[in-house]
Amino acid sequence: MASTRLGLRSFRQEITNATQWPNKSNPNEIEPEGEIDKFVPASDIEALTTQSRIKEVLKILGRGNLLGRIHDADPPVKKIFLILALAGFLKVTEEFISESFSPGDFSDQHLPITFSEIGDRCVVKSAQDSFSSGRVLQDSNLDHGQLGWFKILQWQFLSPIFNDGFIFHLQASIPLPLIEKDAGQESGFSVVYKVKLHPAHIPQWPTGYLAMKEINLASVEVEYVMREMKNLESLRELNHRHLIRPVAICTRGNQAFFFFPWAEDGDLYSFWRRTDPTGDENLVPWMLEQMVGLSKALKKLADKNCRHSDLKPQNILLFPEDGTKGTLKITDVGLSKFQVMVTSRRSKGTTAKHTTERYSPPEFHRMSEERLRKHVEGSGDLKLSRKFDIWSLGCVFVEFLLWARLGERKYRRFDKSMGKSERFWENKSISPESSDSESPLAVPDSPDYPLNEKVTKRLEELKRSLQQTRDDTVTRRVLRLVEENMLVVDCGKRSDASEVCNRLKAIQDRCKFGSLPNGSPQPLGLTGESFLDVPLREQQLLPADDSATSRVKLNMTEPLSSSEGLTTTAIPRDNAAAQRQIAKLRDKWTVTTDNNFARGFFSGSTSPASREGSRLCQTCSTFRIWEPESIISGSVEGLKARSNTCGMCKLLYFVSKRVGLEENGHLHCVRNQSTMNFENQPVLSLFADPGSNTHGLEIAQMGYPTLPPSDSPRQYELLRQWLHVCDTEHGHNPEAYSDSLQMPTRLIHIEDSKEHLEVIQESSSLQYAALSHCWGSSPKLCTLTSNLEAFRKEIPHNLLPLNFQEAIRVARALGIPYLWIDSLCIVQDDLADWEREAGRMGQVFSSAYCTFAATSAASSDEGFLARRTGPPLSAAIGTPDGGILHVSEFMEDYRQDLELAPLNTRGWVLQERTLSRRTLHFTKTQVYWECGKGVHCERLFKLSNPQATLFADSDFPKAILKHFKGGRITLFQHLYQTYSRRSFSHISDRSVAILGLEKRLLDAFQTRGGFGIFEVYLARSLLWSRQEDVFLSLIPCTKSRPPPSWSWMAYEGPITYMQVPFNQVGWTTDCVFPSDSEISTTVRGPALKVRARNLTLTRLDFLHRVKLDQDFDIKASDLRGVVLGKDKPRESREPMHYVLLITLSRDQLEGRKVHVRAGVAWLLEHNIAPASEELEVY
Repeated sequence: MASTRLGLRSFRQEITNATQWPNKSNPNEIEPEGEIDKFVPASDIEALTTQSRIKEVLKILGRGNLLGRIHDADPPVKKIFLILALAGFLKVTEEFISESFSPGDFSDQHLPITFSEIGDRCVVKSAQDSFSSGRVLQDSNLDHGQLGWFKILQWQFLSPIFNDGFIFHLQASIPLPLIEKDAGQESGFSVVYKVKLHPAHIPQWPTGYLAMKEINLASVEVEYVMREMKNLESLRELNHRHLIRPVAICTRGNQAFFFFPWAEDGDLYSFWRRTDPTGDENLVPWMLEQMVGLSKALKKLADKNCRHSDLKPQNILLFPEDGTKGTLKITDVGLSKFQVMVTSRRSKGTTAKHTTERYSPPEFHRMSEERLRKHVEGSGDLKLSRKFDIWSLGCVFVEFLLWARLGERKYRRFDKSMGKSERFWENKSISPESSDSESPLAVPDSPDYPLNEKVTKRLEELKRSLQQTRDDTVTRRVLRLVEENMLVVDCGKRSDASEVCNRLKAIQDRCKFGSLPNGSPQPLGLTGESFLDVPLREQQLLPADDSATSRVKLNMTEPLSSSEGLTTTAIPRDNAAAQRQIAKLRDKWTVTTDNNFARGFFSGSTSPASREGSRLCQTCSTFRIWEPESIISGSVEGLKARSNTCGMCKLLYFVSKRVGLEENGHLHCVRNQSTMNFENQPVLSLFADPGSNTHGLEIAQMGYPTLPPSDSPRQYELLRQWLHVCDTEHGHNPEAYSDSLQMPTRLIHIEDSKEHLEVIQESSSLQYAALSHCWGSSPKLCTLTSNLEAFRKEIPHNLLPLNFQEAIRVARALGIPYLWIDSLCIVQDDLADWEREAGRMGQVFSSAYCTFAATSAASSDEGFLARRTGPPLSAAIGTPDGGILHVSEFMEDYRQDLELAPLNTRGWVLQERTLSRRTLHFTKTQVYWECGKGVHCERLFKLSNPQATLFADSDFPKAILKHFKGGRITLFQHLYQTYSRRSFSHISDRSVAILGLEKRLLDAFQTRGGFGIFEVYLARSLLWSRQEDVFLSLIPCTKSRPPPSWSWMAYEGPITYMQVPFNQVGWTTDCVFPSDSEISTTVRGPALKVRARNLTLTRLDFLHRVKLDQDFDIKASDLRGVVLGKDKPRESREPMHYVLLITLSRDQLEGRKVHVRAGVAWLLEHNIAPASEELEVY
């Protein structure tokens, strides 16, 4: 008897050990208190009820006759057997599953059971609805207590298996098969847990974690939940990479559980806040890929007549993926509409979820609860309501761009500034209650609902930071799409998901050397641009057929950026050698000390008296800035409070406002050599006072933060020293190049007290300065045929514009006897003289002893010597060795002072600056010296920028070509792209203002050419195109012979170059450059000799593979193609053909019909006819 009890007790313990609950660590763990999901896994139920185990237990009981009934019956009674064993009721097994009942009368499928007492009998019934009408077991020999215990224990054997089916309805006491579960995180109307289900209960997800969203059905309308469950079931069919597909749904009493894949990397919001994007070259392509994917996901939802309604970074999850940052996926599809309803009700109180508020569109906040209910129910305007998501996605994209391009810290500041309830828009209209609009989504005109000022402020900062790199171009385009098509107050005019998806895909195609659907590569700068540039409403009006016979008119709206940053459109990212070359021209300035020059200068100059240390507060007096990796940190409020009594706090408070910190912000600066940086940007400069002990201050620039007075002996002393060092140590004196010097026809002699023009003999070798300046509306004084003779005697000094007077003053101070100024040294009303001298302009600046650049002046009347800014703020700190360290606001912003100055937007100035051997730039803040050894500023720092070597080459382009070996194509393409963005007072000068620079390049390349084309690189030279969003305009013919149509010089507007892989293309002989005699002729102009072929273009080909130069109506049948190059055979894709497009047009001069250039294209073999015809292209 004892052995029987021991055997049954052992079997009972096995069942107990098999029982699981969340986070159970070992089989013998004691069951925790409270309500938990306790269950026996299905796999253990099978293991405990094998034939041998049941036979063993029945043998102990002496009931071997029950083996077939328990093990072999169909349906089985295995769970009932285990429940009885766990309850200790195995002795009554026979009564409970008596053979007197037919098979199926009472089995596992009837569980759970309930019971009732009728007299002295207990009647057992199934608690399942499908079995509740019939009695299963009556006249039971079990008493009330035993059946009650059975009823309690049965639940842990009934945990569901999420296998077949998707929606499961469970009774309130049935446990979920959870083996791991975290503490959960509240999310609006639900709690989200990270869970793992027992693998036997979810075969399709046996090892991974899941997100379990638990919803309290008492807080939402149950009917909505049930309806959305059905919607989610249909969404399972949407197998989209950027949509999270629900794994299973189940209800249990007043609870609903939604199971989704778990995102190990969290949501997009937390990713932004923990990740620094700085220096990640692959970030923007990844970001753009994710944006395209998310928009495709919304389009997929819209196609299913579904919308999200609560799109925000917290509802976009990041899933890890090998080799990438991962994939973003939208979650809460369907569930979010409950959030909308809950939020609308809470918004009258104080608990509205701020994330939903921030990203919701204006129309949401004008809806009454009844109208909102209709929106949630889907009875409103479905097309309109789906555009809720577009606004929200636009907000997400804005934050994505701010994080990616401005950095994690600035994104955090923006996020914090938006607070808990601010939206992306501001309400400046009448209240919703006073509106009598009949439309539930009607909004007033957008002026009443402008973008939030905090949003626009950050967007303006972002725009100002953008240059012309690939990443910045992508950013600019996405931003334009967001502003013009997504964050549109009138949702009727807001783009839908399909439009946004198409636009983003076109941007992506241009961003990378990607593939069309058939796998053919697309050159960057051309991909999909025609399609992207068709206004969205016009795209919908394009013919539905696939022919390209219809005229397509493209309109551009994006303004051209004024940035001179290097574009990389000619460089494929998969060409490592080319990328190494382009890396040498990155447009990034660095500031370093030049103390060797400073020591020499201060040893022989009169320096200002040393300054005593500034009055410092207790905090600032502890700063040891001269030590490596020193830090300056403080709250903005604290700096402001102490700014009246502490010199350093005053300086730091000024800096904090300059970088845009709010009053509750925090300034944190880290030393980087001779500067203190805030968010990797220099904000403070460090100077070692040369009049004190500089020992231990080698990290600082020897000198003073204050500048010498403009037009003062101290300033000229520095300028003369720069010239002396350059003459004697750098070898950049033009006399070193005497063999190549050519004197201008005329110079202004300024050595005497009276200025006069002097005709210069070609054999002369005179020292002169050249003035580079902006004319403005027109200089007040010019040399004309009428005053030429008078000016040879004297040029009235008092009539000279201020720029000219100051240039004379500087030249005299530097001991330079002659000066060249274009408006005075060229006879302005003599066309022959102008054309002759204009062609020699490059030589004028190359032969000058020095060039004076009036950078700060926008016209000849303004003057350039006086500074436009006040003296820099600074503070002085004493060092332990008796030295003085000056800390000053950073003002060496070469890009802002010089690159973006009015002078350097002018077309003529590019050649003047590039060919000058050395230049003094008089900017609004200080003077910069530029020569082949780099750039120096008046505060003696040395500034470096790989791109600046283009302009600082004292013998252009020899030095740059040595440094940039093999990069000749990149060099000329970059220069011409830069030049094409410059402006002219007379646009007809476009073909003239670069002649000197072009001649230098032709000599360096040892080739023939002209009009911006090099014969040695003929095909690549001809494969220029308009910049993506700006059509070109043909420059009206004002000269005897305009540039040919195949030259970009014939057009007004910025250009770029087709991206063609290096070393992967075979060039054809279908195009021949004109002979020298044809180039110089004045009769008909130079013509390309070409073999032209007919083209077969579908409508899609015309949109995606063709890029026209001008905005005119043209039929695809009017175009013919000249194949310039073809990809070398590759197994992976069909070869691309790089094609010059031509068409018939009328000649500007004679009006005759001739073939002219129309654009470029990249086509496949089936687009091009095999037969060709010899033609001339003018």
